[in-house]
Amino acid sequence: MHWRKQRVMLVCIFLVMCLLSGCALMERQNTPEQIFKRAVAGIAGKEMLTFTGRTGVRVDNGLPMNKQFEYRGRVRNHDELVMNWGSTEVFRKKGDYEALKKGKFEQGTHARFLRHHGKWNEMTSGYSSVAGEGVLNRFNPIQELEELSTLNKTISMEASAARGTWVVRIEPEPASAKYWLKERLMEEMKTINQQIVILGTKHKRPNQEVQRKLDQVWAQSYEDLNRQLEHSVVQAVYHLTIDRQTGLPLKLSSECRISRQEANEARHEEALITRVAFEDYK
Repeated sequence: MHWRKQRVMLVCIFLVMCLLSGCALMERQNTPEQIFKRAVAGIAGKEMLTFTGRTGVRVDNGLPMNKQFEYRGRVRNHDELVMNWGSTEVFRKKGDYEALKKGKFEQGTHARFLRHHGKWNEMTSGYSSVAGEGVLNRFNPIQELEELSTLNKTISMEASAARGTWVVRIEPEPASAKYWLKERLMEEMKTINQQIVILGTKHKRPNQEVQRKLDQVWAQSYEDLNRQLEHSVVQAVYHLTIDRQTGLPLKLSSECRISRQEANEARHEEALITRVAFEDYK
């Protein structure tokens, strides 16, 4: 009888060891890049989800965050996205996130997007596509992940992941990060110019002198931004927390540092820090 008990115990230990080794083998077979790609494909394929994000700027390694704002989004019908944004206080007062999740989109400052051929296009209230892209589109984490997957980058696994999750570290090559950032910022500048033109046509008697000055300010700003980016070094690091069971993203954090030499030879550095959480997948 005692021998039988020992035999049963040995069999149980053997089975547990087999399961553990199988899990380890399965995890080894999933490279960091494969885990990341599956997560991106998984979130892109969902019919519904919500996310909350916060972003802020840190200047010259100063206080952790200033110029903060929050944004929250809800995807429905796979290709429709509504995003609300504002300060933390605004969201607390209005309860916009709960309204957003219930489909009441008219509260607060918001924007609508429609995905077409893999690109999220901002829509006006009449559901016609806005020329170019708005500033908020850059903070759409779904599009950000999809674009990030196309860049030259290194991907690795962080050892400090919480139980039941993976944490993937994605670091675009500096040249790719710079090109990506410049492309988005210059596109936003073009959108601003188009909006200036649209506003000018809405007035019955447009002031040509005001329009001329606005055009000059925009042209100078465009040139200054382009020049600053050309002489800047861009480094970006992303951390994506993924649910091991579903393979879907839970959190996305990023830090994009831009540094450049000023005319007085002083070094100026800014860091855009972003934190996003995903939930309500369906």
